[in-house]
Amino acid sequence: MSIERLLKTLHSWLGVFILPWVIMAGLTGLYMNHEDLVLSVFPDGDIGEGQFIAGGSAQTEASARALAEGMFGDLGSSKSRTYQGRDAVSFKAEDGSDVVVDLETGHLWQVSRYVVTLHAPDGQILARDQRWGRILSSLHQRGWVGTPLGTWLADITAGALMVFGMSGLILFASPRVRRWKNRRARLAFQRQVAAREKQPAT
Repeated sequence: MSIERLLKTLHSWLGVFILPWVIMAGLTGLYMNHEDLVLSVFPDGDIGEGQFIAGGSAQTEASARALAEGMFGDLGSSKSRTYQGRDAVSFKAEDGSDVVVDLETGHLWQVSRYVVTLHAPDGQILARDQRWGRILSSLHQRGWVGTPLGTWLADITAGALMVFGMSGLILFASPRVRRWKNRRARLAFQRQVAAREKQPAT
């Protein structure tokens, strides 16, 4: 198999392999520059002010901790904050998520890396939202959603994309260089023939 044929085969298979990630990188790169535009394509979440209409009671930081630990087990340090425009207190859970308790009603948000879940004070799940911005950022940086295996898939795709580009450049340039060399050879041959014809016969 010639080098050029080998490059064509390699280029074709690399194209098949990296096409999904090229499309994904384009979409997530667009998100980085035009966040609101891209997020408008994804479904809106159902966590909203209306979820707080029924039930609930005012909480102190101590009662908020007791309420949250009753659902999520032991929690770490707390801090006062505003979440979704409401006064709240936030606790760090063992799995790395944040548990945020609304001080006015006792409703709780569990805020993980990619999902926000709203709980009623009695533990019932009222709503769940995908955090599309986080999902798109993870896809752009890692090539998938998650962190356990780091960025190896994105790194492999980046390497494959560089090989794809270089092989495409070689495949684009090779026939043009070959044609240029052939033209030069033909011109040189024609000049040699013309020179011989001009020479006087002996």
